[in-house]
Amino acid sequence: MCLEGEGSGPVNARRNEMRHARAIKRRSQDYTRRKNAWSAVCAFACDRFGYDSCVFFFTTRRAFSRSRLCPTACDGTLRCPAHVPTLDDVRRCFRTPHAAQWTMSQSINVNQHVEGPDAGRNNPDSRRRSLLAGIGALSVLGVGALSMHVLPRMSNERSAVAGHARITHQLGWLNGVQFGGDFVAIERGYFAHQGLDVQYTAGGPGTDYRMLVASGRSTVSESNPAGMISGYLRKQPLVAFAAVMQRDPSCFVSLGERPVTSLQDMVGKIIGVPNSIRGQVEALLRRAKIAPERVKLVPVGNDPTLLAARQVDAYYGWETTAVPPLRRAHLKPHVLRFSDLGFRGYGQVLMARQDTLDDHHDELVRYTRALVQGWSWMVRHPRETAEMVVRRYAPPGTLLDEQLEEADMMMSYLTTGDAMKHGMLWIDPGVFEDSVALGVEAGSIPAGSRIDISKIVTQSVIRAALDQA
Repeated sequence: MCLEGEGSGPVNARRNEMRHARAIKRRSQDYTRRKNAWSAVCAFACDRFGYDSCVFFFTTRRAFSRSRLCPTACDGTLRCPAHVPTLDDVRRCFRTPHAAQWTMSQSINVNQHVEGPDAGRNNPDSRRRSLLAGIGALSVLGVGALSMHVLPRMSNERSAVAGHARITHQLGWLNGVQFGGDFVAIERGYFAHQGLDVQYTAGGPGTDYRMLVASGRSTVSESNPAGMISGYLRKQPLVAFAAVMQRDPSCFVSLGERPVTSLQDMVGKIIGVPNSIRGQVEALLRRAKIAPERVKLVPVGNDPTLLAARQVDAYYGWETTAVPPLRRAHLKPHVLRFSDLGFRGYGQVLMARQDTLDDHHDELVRYTRALVQGWSWMVRHPRETAEMVVRRYAPPGTLLDEQLEEADMMMSYLTTGDAMKHGMLWIDPGVFEDSVALGVEAGSIPAGSRIDISKIVTQSVIRAALDQA
């Protein structure tokens, strides 16, 4: 005999299946609504406080599992915090480009919590109240209302601060102390004092910075003289207007046990270089009267693993980023700088579209002036800058000791050469002319090409900025 409700008969079994299916559907709908609501609160917090590429969901372990809610996290894994976070938690969590695909919270808006010079030490209580107000909206509006009203409104609120000119800056790499002066300008209110609403977006491998600026998606980004010349040859309307690093940070890194101290030392050895600069390296070898065939050049990225494993004798990289991880691995790196080989260059060359320079010249002057202030402060306070970057901007897991070392190494790039005579971020068209000559030798620039340097670099912005910096 079948007892009703026990599910032992065919009819009750069918009813139980339908009941179970409805329950699953309700749970799924409830999960989606709550997820959207928490996403909205997260987006409100990120947009309000401007934490780069932050995907942060307020949740509890009882409400959701770790692996179901967060689409990505700071290390690319699926996870969620197991507690309602404090403001410090918001600062630390999920700030890397792994989350950059979530465009609602991708940028750093520097003026929503900074006013006036040296106002970067914000009042945490006011920020916390704003955050709690956003969370409070959840109970007032309800799950569906919040996801419908908060998200669209936030998208519309990404307009320039009233009375401030808006500038977007696509960084050339992951957030770190190599952009310390930019972050100082945020924290100390130099941008706001110049009447600017500046937003930064972290970079990473595979980001085409020149294309982002050329297409108008970003106002400013970074390149180098060779990259600017390449853009010119591709008809990209880009112009360099300042240079953060006053000499080329490119170098060949080898191990102290078998140092590569000159181009002559490369003969018969394996040197790792990216394909993009192979021609330049071969041109430098020819200048030193060394046949490139006598050096085995192999394609590599910027990972020092091959060098640490002794699979290459040296590899190309930036001194400021290549040396610290090797030292952390208890290795003794030796550096052969491009500048030691007689090659003049720059690092972190700031560029914008030509029409931006024409139509918004004063804004770029004020932007550059604020950057000069930010980088000058970093030169005087490298440790404080590194600590601030690690605490507020760098990806989770970034080591303070490594950032301190990189900050110290940056000093010799920021205050050398023309910067000592003219001022920080100075830019010299002659450096670009040298790069053209090397490009012709390397074959990356067709012989006989007509290149108008005035279309590639201008001093008008940096001259105006330094006159009043």
